[in-house]
Amino acid sequence: MAIGISYYPVHLQDGLKLNRKCLNSKESQNEGQKVFHRDSLEVSQLSKNREILMDKMKHTVIQSVTSFSDMRADILNEIRKEKGQYGYSDVVNACGLSYAKLYSEIEKRHEKESYYKADGTSLTKEEEIAWLDMQYEQEVVWQKSCARIAAQGQVIQGNIPEMPTKELEELEDSFYQAKDAYMKLYRESGQMGRPLFVQNYMFGSGRMYEVLNRLGNLQKRIE
Repeated sequence: MAIGISYYPVHLQDGLKLNRKCLNSKESQNEGQKVFHRDSLEVSQLSKNREILMDKMKHTVIQSVTSFSDMRADILNEIRKEKGQYGYSDVVNACGLSYAKLYSEIEKRHEKESYYKADGTSLTKEEEIAWLDMQYEQEVVWQKSCARIAAQGQVIQGNIPEMPTKELEELEDSFYQAKDAYMKLYRESGQMGRPLFVQNYMFGSGRMYEVLNRLGNLQKRIE
Protein backbone atom coordinates (compact mmCIF):
# COMPACT_ATOMS: atom_id res chain seq x y z
CA MET A 1 0.00 0.00 0.00
CA ALA A 2 1.27 3.55 -0.83
CA ILE A 3 0.34 6.77 0.98
CA GLY A 4 1.58 10.38 0.64
CA ILE A 5 3.54 12.17 3.39
CA SER A 6 4.43 15.74 2.57
CA TYR A 7 3.78 14.94 -1.09
CA TYR A 8 6.15 11.94 -1.16
CA PRO A 9 4.84 8.34 -1.60
CA VAL A 10 5.52 5.95 1.30
CA HIS A 11 5.11 2.18 0.90
CA LEU A 12 4.03 0.20 3.93
CA GLN A 13 4.56 -3.48 4.30
CA ASP A 14 1.44 -5.59 4.57
CA GLY A 15 0.24 -5.94 8.13
CA LEU A 16 1.69 -2.60 9.32
CA LYS A 17 -0.66 0.15 10.41
CA LEU A 18 -0.01 3.84 9.84
CA ASN A 19 0.12 6.14 12.85
CA ARG A 20 -2.06 8.98 11.56
CA LYS A 21 -1.40 11.25 14.54
CA CYS A 22 2.34 10.97 14.01
CA LEU A 23 2.02 11.77 10.31
CA ASN A 24 -0.15 14.77 10.97
CA SER A 25 2.35 16.02 13.56
CA LYS A 26 5.22 15.67 11.09
CA GLU A 27 3.31 17.52 8.40
CA SER A 28 2.48 20.34 10.84
CA GLN A 29 6.13 20.63 11.82
CA ASN A 30 7.19 20.81 8.18
CA GLU A 31 4.63 23.51 7.44
CA GLY A 32 5.75 25.40 10.52
CA GLN A 33 9.36 25.22 9.42
CA LYS A 34 8.40 26.58 5.98
CA VAL A 35 6.51 29.48 7.53
CA PHE A 36 9.37 30.21 9.95
CA HIS A 37 11.89 30.12 7.11
CA ARG A 38 9.76 32.44 4.99
CA ASP A 39 9.25 34.84 7.91
CA SER A 40 12.97 34.80 8.66
CA LEU A 41 13.76 35.76 5.07
CA GLU A 42 11.23 38.59 5.19
CA VAL A 43 12.64 39.92 8.49
CA SER A 44 16.17 39.67 7.09
CA GLN A 45 15.19 41.62 3.98
CA LEU A 46 13.40 44.27 6.03
CA SER A 47 16.48 44.62 8.21
CA LYS A 48 18.68 44.95 5.15
CA ASN A 49 16.35 47.54 3.61
CA ARG A 50 16.38 49.49 6.88
CA GLU A 51 20.20 49.52 6.92
CA ILE A 52 20.26 50.78 3.32
CA LEU A 53 17.73 53.49 4.15
CA MET A 54 19.58 54.60 7.29
CA ASP A 55 22.88 54.75 5.39
CA LYS A 56 21.27 56.81 2.64
CA MET A 57 19.78 59.21 5.18
CA LYS A 58 23.19 59.53 6.81
CA HIS A 59 24.67 60.49 3.45
CA THR A 60 21.92 62.91 2.43
CA VAL A 61 23.03 66.54 2.14
CA ILE A 62 20.47 69.27 2.85
CA GLN A 63 21.76 72.46 1.25
CA SER A 64 20.66 75.28 3.53
CA VAL A 65 20.32 78.77 2.08
CA THR A 66 21.75 80.15 5.33
CA SER A 67 24.85 77.94 5.58
CA PHE A 68 27.17 80.53 4.03
CA SER A 69 25.82 83.54 5.92
CA ASP A 70 25.81 81.56 9.18
CA MET A 71 29.49 80.70 8.83
CA ARG A 72 30.37 84.27 7.87
CA ALA A 73 28.47 85.59 10.90
CA ASP A 74 30.28 83.18 13.23
CA ILE A 75 33.66 84.35 11.92
CA LEU A 76 32.71 88.01 12.34
CA ASN A 77 31.52 87.37 15.89
CA GLU A 78 34.91 85.88 16.72
CA ILE A 79 36.63 88.93 15.19
CA ARG A 80 34.43 91.24 17.25
CA LYS A 81 35.26 89.37 20.45
CA GLU A 82 38.95 89.72 19.68
CA LYS A 83 39.00 93.31 18.38
CA GLY A 84 35.90 94.77 19.93
CA GLN A 85 34.52 95.67 16.48
CA TYR A 86 34.93 94.90 12.80
CA GLY A 87 34.89 96.79 9.54
CA TYR A 88 34.44 96.11 5.84
CA SER A 89 37.92 94.63 5.56
CA ASP A 90 36.94 92.00 8.14
CA VAL A 91 33.69 91.29 6.26
CA VAL A 92 35.60 90.66 3.04
CA ASN A 93 38.07 88.36 4.80
CA ALA A 94 35.26 86.51 6.59
CA CYS A 95 33.50 85.84 3.29
CA GLY A 96 36.67 84.55 1.64
CA LEU A 97 37.38 82.27 4.60
CA SER A 98 33.78 81.01 4.68
CA TYR A 99 34.02 79.99 1.03
CA ALA A 100 37.28 78.11 1.58
CA LYS A 101 35.96 76.33 4.68
CA LEU A 102 32.77 75.20 2.97
CA TYR A 103 34.76 74.12 -0.08
CA SER A 104 36.99 72.06 2.20
CA GLU A 105 33.96 70.35 3.74
CA ILE A 106 32.66 69.44 0.29
CA GLU A 107 35.98 67.93 -0.81
CA LYS A 108 36.32 65.89 2.38
CA ARG A 109 32.73 64.69 2.08
CA HIS A 110 33.26 63.29 -1.41
CA GLU A 111 36.68 61.68 -0.89
CA LYS A 112 35.38 58.14 -0.25
CA GLU A 113 31.60 58.27 0.15
CA SER A 114 28.61 58.79 -2.11
CA TYR A 115 26.05 61.40 -1.15
CA TYR A 116 22.45 62.15 -2.08
CA LYS A 117 20.07 65.07 -2.45
CA ALA A 118 16.88 65.38 -0.40
CA ASP A 119 14.90 63.72 -3.22
CA GLY A 120 17.14 60.64 -3.07
CA THR A 121 19.06 61.27 -6.29
CA SER A 122 22.84 61.24 -6.40
CA LEU A 123 24.73 64.41 -5.39
CA THR A 124 28.12 65.05 -6.99
CA LYS A 125 30.99 67.20 -5.75
CA GLU A 126 30.66 69.38 -8.84
CA GLU A 127 27.02 70.09 -8.03
CA GLU A 128 27.90 71.07 -4.47
CA ILE A 129 30.67 73.40 -5.65
CA ALA A 130 28.30 75.00 -8.16
CA TRP A 131 25.83 75.54 -5.30
CA LEU A 132 28.60 77.10 -3.17
CA ASP A 133 29.60 79.43 -6.01
CA MET A 134 25.98 80.57 -6.28
CA GLN A 135 25.85 81.19 -2.53
CA TYR A 136 28.98 83.31 -2.72
CA GLU A 137 27.66 85.35 -5.63
CA GLN A 138 24.45 86.01 -3.74
CA GLU A 139 26.45 87.08 -0.69
CA VAL A 140 28.47 89.55 -2.77
CA VAL A 141 25.30 91.01 -4.29
CA TRP A 142 23.73 91.33 -0.84
CA GLN A 143 26.78 92.98 0.72
CA LYS A 144 27.07 95.45 -2.14
CA SER A 145 23.34 96.19 -1.99
CA CYS A 146 23.49 96.86 1.75
CA ALA A 147 26.47 99.21 1.28
CA ARG A 148 24.60 101.06 -1.48
CA ILE A 149 21.49 101.47 0.68
CA ALA A 150 23.61 102.79 3.54
CA ALA A 151 25.33 105.21 1.17
CA GLN A 152 22.00 106.46 -0.17
CA GLY A 153 20.90 107.18 3.38
CA GLN A 154 24.08 109.16 4.02
CA VAL A 155 23.57 111.15 0.81
CA ILE A 156 19.98 112.00 1.78
CA GLN A 157 21.12 113.14 5.21
CA GLY A 158 23.80 115.28 3.62
CA ASN A 159 26.66 113.48 5.33
CA ILE A 160 28.35 112.62 2.02
CA PRO A 161 28.07 114.60 -1.24
CA GLU A 162 27.42 111.71 -3.62
CA MET A 163 27.17 107.95 -4.02
CA PRO A 164 30.59 106.24 -3.69
CA THR A 165 30.06 104.35 -6.96
CA LYS A 166 33.74 103.66 -7.53
CA GLU A 167 34.18 102.29 -4.01
CA LEU A 168 31.12 100.04 -4.35
CA GLU A 169 32.50 98.49 -7.53
CA GLU A 170 35.88 98.08 -5.85
CA LEU A 171 34.17 96.36 -2.92
CA GLU A 172 32.62 93.78 -5.27
CA ASP A 173 36.01 93.05 -6.82
CA SER A 174 37.52 92.70 -3.34
CA PHE A 175 35.14 89.87 -2.44
CA TYR A 176 36.26 87.82 -5.44
CA GLN A 177 39.92 88.58 -4.70
CA ALA A 178 39.32 87.30 -1.18
CA LYS A 179 37.74 84.12 -2.50
CA ASP A 180 40.79 83.41 -4.69
CA ALA A 181 43.26 84.27 -1.93
CA TYR A 182 41.62 82.01 0.66
CA MET A 183 41.33 79.14 -1.81
CA LYS A 184 45.06 79.46 -2.42
CA LEU A 185 45.61 79.49 1.34
CA TYR A 186 43.39 76.42 1.67
CA ARG A 187 45.47 74.50 -0.87
CA GLU A 188 48.71 75.50 0.83
CA SER A 189 47.37 74.73 4.30
CA GLY A 190 46.10 71.35 3.13
CA GLN A 191 49.54 70.37 1.85
CA MET A 192 51.08 71.30 5.21
CA GLY A 193 48.22 69.93 7.30
CA ARG A 194 47.38 73.28 8.87
CA PRO A 195 43.84 74.53 9.70
CA LEU A 196 42.37 77.61 8.06
CA PHE A 197 42.19 80.87 9.99
CA VAL A 198 41.02 84.37 9.16
CA GLN A 199 43.80 86.64 7.92
CA ASN A 200 44.29 90.42 7.87
CA TYR A 201 44.45 90.54 4.10
CA MET A 202 43.81 93.94 2.50
CA PHE A 203 41.81 93.61 -0.69
CA GLY A 204 41.19 96.89 -2.48
CA SER A 205 42.38 100.32 -1.41
CA GLY A 206 42.46 101.88 2.02
CA ARG A 207 40.39 104.72 0.57
CA MET A 208 37.57 102.31 -0.23
CA TYR A 209 37.42 100.97 3.33
CA GLU A 210 37.62 104.46 4.78
CA VAL A 211 34.60 105.56 2.76
CA LEU A 212 32.55 102.42 3.37
CA ASN A 213 33.26 102.22 7.10
CA ARG A 214 31.85 105.74 7.49
CA LEU A 215 28.48 104.60 6.15
CA GLY A 216 27.48 103.43 9.62
CA ASN A 217 25.39 100.67 11.17
CA LEU A 218 27.77 98.02 9.82
CA GLN A 219 27.74 95.70 12.81
CA LYS A 220 23.97 95.89 13.34
CA ARG A 221 23.32 95.21 9.64
CA ILE A 222 25.55 92.15 9.46
CA GLU A 223 24.31 90.58 12.67
